Amino acid sequence: AGARYEHFSVRTGQLYLIDDEYTDNITTGKPVFRTGINYQLAEATFLRSSWGQGYRFPSMAELFISTNQSGLEIYPNPELKPESGWSSEIGLKQGFRVGNWKGYADLAAFLMQYNDMMEFTFGKWAESIYEIPNNPFSGTTNYNGIGFKSLNVGATQINGIELSITGQGKINKNTVVNILGGYTYMDSKIICPDCEYAEYVLDSIQVASGMEGYATYANSSSDSTISVLKYRYKNIAKIDIEIKHKKISLGYSARYNDFMKNIDYIFAQDLIESQFGIYGINDAREKFKNGDLIMDGRLGYQYNDNLRFGIIVNNILNIEYMSRPANMMPPRTYAIQLSAKI
Repeated sequence: AGARYEHFSVRTGQLYLIDDEYTDNITTGKPVFRTGINYQLAEATFLRSSWGQGYRFPSMAELFISTNQSGLEIYPNPELKPESGWSSEIGLKQGFRVGNWKGYADLAAFLMQYNDMMEFTFGKWAESIYEIPNNPFSGTTNYNGIGFKSLNVGATQINGIELSITGQGKINKNTVVNILGGYTYMDSKIICPDCEYAEYVLDSIQVASGMEGYATYANSSSDSTISVLKYRYKNIAKIDIEIKHKKISLGYSARYNDFMKNIDYIFAQDLIESQFGIYGINDAREKFKNGDLIMDGRLGYQYNDNLRFGIIVNNILNIEYMSRPANMMPPRTYAIQLSAKI
Protein backbone atom coordinates (compact mmCIF):
# COMPACT_ATOMS: atom_id res chain seq x y z
CA ALA A 1 0.00 0.00 0.00
CA GLY A 2 1.14 3.54 -0.63
CA ALA A 3 0.06 7.14 -0.99
CA ARG A 4 1.45 10.41 -2.27
CA TYR A 5 0.33 13.96 -2.87
CA GLU A 6 0.93 15.63 -6.25
CA HIS A 7 0.99 19.41 -6.58
CA PHE A 8 1.46 21.46 -9.74
CA SER A 9 1.85 25.21 -10.08
CA VAL A 10 2.55 27.00 -13.36
CA ARG A 11 3.03 30.76 -13.59
CA THR A 12 2.12 31.61 -17.16
CA GLY A 13 3.53 35.13 -17.55
CA GLN A 14 0.29 36.36 -19.10
CA LEU A 15 -3.40 36.24 -18.25
CA TYR A 16 -5.65 33.41 -19.45
CA LEU A 17 -9.40 33.03 -19.07
CA ILE A 18 -9.80 29.83 -17.05
CA ASP A 19 -13.11 28.90 -15.41
CA ASP A 20 -14.50 32.38 -16.18
CA GLU A 21 -11.63 34.07 -14.35
CA TYR A 22 -8.46 35.70 -15.69
CA THR A 23 -5.35 34.30 -14.06
CA ASP A 24 -1.61 33.96 -14.62
CA ASN A 25 -1.14 31.09 -12.17
CA ILE A 26 -2.47 27.56 -12.73
CA THR A 27 -2.34 25.61 -9.48
CA THR A 28 -3.80 22.21 -8.65
CA GLY A 29 -3.09 19.15 -6.53
CA LYS A 30 -4.52 15.84 -5.41
CA PRO A 31 -3.64 12.84 -3.20
CA VAL A 32 -3.39 9.45 -4.91
CA PHE A 33 -3.48 6.00 -3.29
CA ARG A 34 -2.53 2.50 -4.35
CA THR A 35 -2.70 -0.99 -2.88
CA GLY A 36 -1.97 -4.53 -4.00
CA ILE A 37 -1.55 -8.09 -2.79
CA ASN A 38 0.23 -11.19 -4.11
CA TYR A 39 -0.67 -14.61 -2.65
CA GLN A 40 1.12 -17.87 -3.36
CA LEU A 41 -1.54 -20.55 -3.78
CA ALA A 42 0.89 -23.38 -4.54
CA GLU A 43 4.55 -23.98 -5.35
CA ALA A 44 4.29 -22.34 -8.79
CA THR A 45 0.88 -20.67 -8.58
CA PHE A 46 0.45 -17.02 -7.67
CA LEU A 47 -2.73 -14.95 -7.36
CA ARG A 48 -2.44 -11.16 -7.39
CA SER A 49 -4.72 -8.15 -7.25
CA SER A 50 -4.07 -4.42 -7.30
CA TRP A 51 -5.86 -1.07 -7.34
CA GLY A 52 -4.31 2.34 -7.79
CA GLN A 53 -5.18 5.92 -8.62
CA GLY A 54 -3.54 8.12 -11.23
CA TYR A 55 -3.31 11.86 -11.79
CA ARG A 56 -1.88 13.59 -14.87
CA PHE A 57 -1.35 17.32 -15.15
CA PRO A 58 -1.38 18.63 -18.76
CA SER A 59 2.03 18.97 -20.38
CA MET A 60 3.45 22.35 -21.36
CA ALA A 61 2.92 21.43 -25.01
CA GLU A 62 -0.77 20.67 -24.48
CA LEU A 63 -1.31 23.88 -22.52
CA PHE A 64 0.67 26.53 -24.36
CA ILE A 65 2.54 25.46 -27.50
CA SER A 66 1.33 26.00 -31.05
CA THR A 67 3.25 24.13 -33.74
CA ASN A 68 2.93 22.24 -37.00
CA GLN A 69 3.21 18.47 -37.28
CA SER A 70 3.18 16.75 -40.68
CA GLY A 71 1.27 19.64 -42.24
CA LEU A 72 -1.36 19.88 -39.51
CA GLU A 73 -1.55 22.70 -36.99
CA ILE A 74 -1.43 21.90 -33.27
CA TYR A 75 -3.20 24.42 -31.02
CA PRO A 76 -2.70 25.20 -27.32
CA ASN A 77 -5.40 24.88 -24.66
CA PRO A 78 -4.58 26.59 -21.35
CA GLU A 79 -8.03 25.62 -20.05
CA LEU A 80 -7.17 21.91 -19.91
CA LYS A 81 -8.05 20.23 -16.64
CA PRO A 82 -5.88 17.49 -15.09
CA GLU A 83 -6.82 13.92 -15.91
CA SER A 84 -7.51 11.57 -13.01
CA GLY A 85 -8.69 8.02 -12.58
CA TRP A 86 -7.98 4.58 -11.22
CA SER A 87 -6.96 1.16 -12.49
CA SER A 88 -7.44 -2.33 -11.09
CA GLU A 89 -6.21 -5.79 -11.98
CA ILE A 90 -6.63 -9.39 -10.88
CA GLY A 91 -4.27 -12.00 -12.26
CA LEU A 92 -3.14 -15.60 -11.98
CA LYS A 93 0.41 -16.73 -12.78
CA GLN A 94 1.10 -20.44 -13.21
CA GLY A 95 4.54 -21.98 -13.64
CA PHE A 96 5.00 -25.27 -15.45
CA ARG A 97 7.65 -27.86 -16.30
CA VAL A 98 7.19 -30.61 -18.87
CA GLY A 99 10.27 -32.71 -19.56
CA ASN A 100 12.97 -30.32 -20.76
CA TRP A 101 10.49 -27.46 -21.10
CA LYS A 102 9.72 -24.89 -18.43
CA GLY A 103 7.96 -21.54 -18.29
CA TYR A 104 4.86 -19.79 -17.04
CA ALA A 105 1.45 -18.59 -18.18
CA ASP A 106 -0.11 -15.38 -16.88
CA LEU A 107 -3.79 -14.45 -17.22
CA ALA A 108 -5.04 -11.07 -16.02
CA ALA A 109 -8.25 -9.04 -16.17
CA PHE A 110 -8.10 -5.26 -15.86
CA LEU A 111 -10.45 -2.30 -15.48
CA MET A 112 -9.54 1.39 -15.76
CA GLN A 113 -11.67 4.51 -15.45
CA TYR A 114 -10.65 8.10 -16.20
CA ASN A 115 -12.24 11.47 -15.50
CA ASP A 116 -11.59 14.52 -17.72
CA MET A 117 -9.55 12.33 -20.07
CA MET A 118 -7.32 14.39 -22.39
CA GLU A 119 -7.32 13.63 -26.11
CA PHE A 120 -6.27 15.53 -29.24
CA THR A 121 -9.35 16.38 -31.32
CA PHE A 122 -9.52 17.69 -34.89
CA GLY A 123 -11.58 20.81 -35.62
CA LYS A 124 -11.54 24.51 -36.44
CA TRP A 125 -10.37 26.31 -33.30
CA ALA A 126 -9.83 29.84 -34.63
CA GLU A 127 -10.93 32.05 -37.53
CA SER A 128 -7.31 32.19 -38.71
CA ILE A 129 -3.84 31.29 -37.54
CA TYR A 130 -3.53 34.77 -36.04
CA GLU A 131 -6.63 34.31 -33.86
CA ILE A 132 -5.68 31.23 -31.89
CA PRO A 133 -7.48 31.38 -28.51
CA ASN A 134 -5.23 32.67 -25.70
CA ASN A 135 -2.18 32.81 -28.01
CA PRO A 136 -2.72 35.41 -30.76
CA PHE A 137 0.82 35.42 -32.14
CA SER A 138 1.16 31.69 -32.79
CA GLY A 139 0.61 29.75 -35.98
CA THR A 140 2.87 28.56 -38.76
CA THR A 141 0.52 27.51 -41.55
CA ASN A 142 -2.36 28.94 -43.56
CA TYR A 143 -5.02 26.41 -42.63
CA ASN A 144 -7.25 29.13 -41.17
CA GLY A 145 -7.53 27.79 -37.66
CA ILE A 146 -8.01 24.12 -38.55
CA GLY A 147 -6.03 21.44 -36.73
CA PHE A 148 -5.67 19.43 -33.53
CA LYS A 149 -6.23 20.58 -29.98
CA SER A 150 -6.03 18.67 -26.71
CA LEU A 151 -9.42 18.58 -24.97
CA ASN A 152 -11.01 17.05 -21.89
CA VAL A 153 -13.42 14.60 -23.50
CA GLY A 154 -15.03 13.43 -20.25
CA ALA A 155 -15.27 10.10 -18.47
CA THR A 156 -13.90 6.95 -20.13
CA GLN A 157 -13.58 3.28 -19.27
CA ILE A 158 -11.12 0.65 -20.49
CA ASN A 159 -11.44 -3.01 -19.56
CA GLY A 160 -10.13 -6.26 -20.92
CA ILE A 161 -8.03 -9.36 -20.47
CA GLU A 162 -4.39 -10.16 -21.15
CA LEU A 163 -2.71 -13.54 -21.60
CA SER A 164 1.04 -14.03 -21.80
CA ILE A 165 3.14 -17.19 -22.07
CA THR A 166 6.89 -17.55 -21.65
CA GLY A 167 8.72 -20.81 -22.16
CA GLN A 168 12.15 -22.32 -22.69
CA GLY A 169 13.04 -25.80 -23.82
CA LYS A 170 16.20 -27.77 -24.48
CA ILE A 171 16.25 -29.95 -27.61
CA ASN A 172 19.74 -31.15 -26.73
CA LYS A 173 22.70 -29.84 -24.74
CA ASN A 174 23.63 -27.38 -27.53
CA THR A 175 20.19 -26.24 -28.70
CA VAL A 176 17.69 -24.13 -26.75
CA VAL A 177 14.31 -22.75 -27.83
CA ASN A 178 12.78 -19.61 -26.25
CA ILE A 179 9.12 -18.71 -26.78
CA LEU A 180 7.32 -15.52 -25.77
CA GLY A 181 3.69 -14.86 -26.70
CA GLY A 182 0.86 -12.59 -25.67
CA TYR A 183 -2.71 -11.60 -26.45
CA THR A 184 -4.68 -8.57 -25.27
CA TYR A 185 -8.39 -7.90 -25.64
CA MET A 186 -9.34 -4.33 -24.79
CA ASP A 187 -12.74 -2.64 -24.74
CA SER A 188 -12.26 1.13 -24.53
CA LYS A 189 -15.26 3.46 -24.55
CA ILE A 190 -16.45 6.97 -23.80
CA ILE A 191 -19.12 7.09 -21.10
CA CYS A 192 -21.11 10.01 -22.57
CA PRO A 193 -20.55 10.21 -26.35
CA ASP A 194 -23.13 13.00 -26.80
CA CYS A 195 -21.90 15.33 -24.04
CA GLU A 196 -20.58 18.70 -25.23
CA TYR A 197 -16.99 19.46 -24.21
CA ALA A 198 -15.71 22.18 -26.58
CA GLU A 199 -17.00 24.82 -28.97
CA TYR A 200 -16.03 24.73 -32.63
CA VAL A 201 -15.46 27.84 -34.70
CA LEU A 202 -17.75 26.89 -37.56
CA ASP A 203 -16.92 27.54 -41.21
CA SER A 204 -18.11 26.19 -44.56
CA ILE A 205 -15.96 23.07 -44.23
CA GLN A 206 -17.51 21.97 -40.98
CA VAL A 207 -21.03 22.94 -41.98
CA ALA A 208 -20.66 20.87 -45.14
CA SER A 209 -19.30 17.94 -43.16
CA GLY A 210 -22.20 17.99 -40.72
CA MET A 211 -20.34 19.21 -37.64
CA GLU A 212 -22.27 21.17 -35.05
CA GLY A 213 -21.25 24.21 -33.04
CA TYR A 214 -20.13 22.10 -30.08
CA ALA A 215 -17.75 19.17 -30.16
CA THR A 216 -18.96 15.86 -28.75
CA TYR A 217 -17.26 12.52 -28.98
CA ALA A 218 -20.00 11.30 -31.31
CA ASN A 219 -19.92 14.14 -33.85
CA SER A 220 -16.11 14.24 -33.89
CA SER A 221 -15.84 10.47 -34.54
CA SER A 222 -15.75 8.64 -37.86
CA ASP A 223 -18.53 6.35 -36.57
CA SER A 224 -21.01 8.24 -34.41
CA THR A 225 -22.98 5.05 -33.65
CA ILE A 226 -20.27 3.53 -31.45
CA SER A 227 -18.68 4.75 -28.23
CA VAL A 228 -15.23 3.27 -28.90
CA LEU A 229 -12.31 5.57 -28.12
CA LYS A 230 -10.43 6.86 -31.17
CA TYR A 231 -7.19 5.38 -32.50
CA ARG A 232 -7.35 2.23 -30.40
CA TYR A 233 -7.23 -1.47 -31.20
CA LYS A 234 -9.50 -4.07 -29.67
CA ASN A 235 -7.32 -7.15 -30.29
CA ILE A 236 -3.52 -7.24 -30.13
CA ALA A 237 -1.39 -10.39 -30.37
CA LYS A 238 2.33 -11.10 -30.61
CA ILE A 239 4.71 -14.05 -30.60
CA ASP A 240 8.48 -14.38 -30.58
CA ILE A 241 10.41 -17.62 -31.15
CA GLU A 242 14.18 -17.92 -30.96
CA ILE A 243 16.37 -20.99 -31.50
CA LYS A 244 19.92 -20.93 -30.15
CA HIS A 245 22.45 -23.53 -31.27
CA LYS A 246 25.87 -23.04 -29.75
CA LYS A 247 26.88 -19.54 -30.92
CA ILE A 248 24.19 -19.11 -33.59
CA SER A 249 20.67 -17.80 -32.94
CA LEU A 250 17.70 -17.58 -35.30
CA GLY A 251 14.64 -15.55 -34.31
CA TYR A 252 11.16 -14.89 -35.67
CA SER A 253 8.49 -12.54 -34.36
CA ALA A 254 5.00 -11.60 -35.47
CA ARG A 255 2.50 -9.05 -34.21
CA TYR A 256 -1.13 -8.52 -35.10
CA ASN A 257 -3.34 -5.46 -34.65
CA ASP A 258 -6.97 -5.60 -35.64
CA PHE A 259 -8.89 -2.84 -37.43
CA MET A 260 -8.90 0.61 -35.83
CA LYS A 261 -12.67 1.17 -35.79
CA ASN A 262 -12.85 4.82 -34.73
CA ILE A 263 -10.83 7.83 -35.88
CA ASP A 264 -11.48 11.56 -36.17
CA TYR A 265 -14.54 12.38 -38.29
CA ILE A 266 -12.69 14.56 -40.79
CA PHE A 267 -10.26 11.80 -41.79
CA ALA A 268 -13.14 9.61 -42.97
CA GLN A 269 -14.57 12.34 -45.24
CA ASP A 270 -13.72 13.32 -48.81
CA LEU A 271 -13.04 16.85 -47.54
CA ILE A 272 -9.65 15.73 -46.23
CA GLU A 273 -8.60 15.19 -49.85
CA SER A 274 -9.93 18.43 -51.33
CA GLN A 275 -8.91 20.71 -48.45
CA PHE A 276 -5.62 19.15 -47.31
CA GLY A 277 -4.44 17.05 -50.22
CA ILE A 278 -4.34 13.88 -48.10
CA TYR A 279 -5.56 11.07 -50.35
CA GLY A 280 -6.52 7.43 -49.95
CA ILE A 281 -7.39 7.18 -46.24
CA ASN A 282 -10.80 5.60 -46.80
CA ASP A 283 -9.44 3.30 -49.51
CA ALA A 284 -6.67 2.15 -47.18
CA ARG A 285 -9.07 1.58 -44.27
CA GLU A 286 -11.29 -0.52 -46.52
CA LYS A 287 -8.30 -2.47 -47.87
CA PHE A 288 -6.88 -3.27 -44.43
CA LYS A 289 -10.13 -3.69 -42.50
CA ASN A 290 -9.07 -7.18 -41.39
CA GLY A 291 -6.09 -5.83 -39.46
CA ASP A 292 -2.32 -5.99 -39.89
CA LEU A 293 0.05 -8.92 -39.42
CA ILE A 294 3.72 -7.87 -39.41
CA MET A 295 6.57 -10.38 -39.31
CA ASP A 296 10.24 -9.79 -38.46
CA GLY A 297 13.30 -12.03 -38.50
CA ARG A 298 16.83 -12.00 -37.13
CA LEU A 299 20.03 -14.02 -37.31
CA GLY A 300 22.85 -13.66 -34.77
CA TYR A 301 26.32 -15.00 -34.10
CA GLN A 302 27.97 -14.73 -30.68
CA TYR A 303 31.66 -14.47 -31.56
CA ASN A 304 32.77 -14.38 -27.94
CA ASP A 305 31.52 -13.12 -24.57
CA ASN A 306 31.93 -9.49 -25.65
CA LEU A 307 31.22 -9.44 -29.39
CA ARG A 308 28.03 -10.30 -31.28
CA PHE A 309 27.05 -9.94 -34.94
CA GLY A 310 23.46 -9.76 -36.18
CA ILE A 311 21.34 -9.43 -39.31
CA ILE A 312 17.80 -8.09 -38.84
CA VAL A 313 14.93 -8.01 -41.34
CA ASN A 314 11.85 -6.05 -40.25
CA ASN A 315 8.51 -6.39 -42.05
CA ILE A 316 9.64 -9.49 -43.95
CA LEU A 317 6.54 -9.63 -46.17
CA ASN A 318 6.78 -5.89 -46.98
CA ILE A 319 3.24 -5.30 -45.70
CA GLU A 320 1.64 -1.89 -46.15
CA TYR A 321 0.17 -0.73 -42.85
CA MET A 322 -0.50 2.44 -40.91
CA SER A 323 -0.18 3.21 -37.19
CA ARG A 324 -2.82 5.89 -37.71
CA PRO A 325 -4.47 7.47 -40.79
CA ALA A 326 -1.95 8.92 -43.27
CA ASN A 327 1.04 7.63 -41.29
CA MET A 328 2.56 4.83 -43.36
CA MET A 329 4.92 2.58 -41.40
CA PRO A 330 8.33 1.47 -42.74
CA PRO A 331 8.50 -1.11 -45.56
CA ARG A 332 10.82 -4.12 -45.45
CA THR A 333 14.04 -2.98 -43.78
CA TYR A 334 17.43 -4.68 -43.52
CA ALA A 335 19.97 -3.93 -40.80
CA ILE A 336 23.41 -5.24 -39.89
CA GLN A 337 24.21 -5.05 -36.20
CA LEU A 338 27.42 -5.26 -34.19
CA SER A 339 27.18 -5.37 -30.38
CA ALA A 340 30.20 -5.07 -28.15
CA LYS A 341 30.68 -5.10 -24.37
CA ILE A 342 33.51 -2.97 -23.05
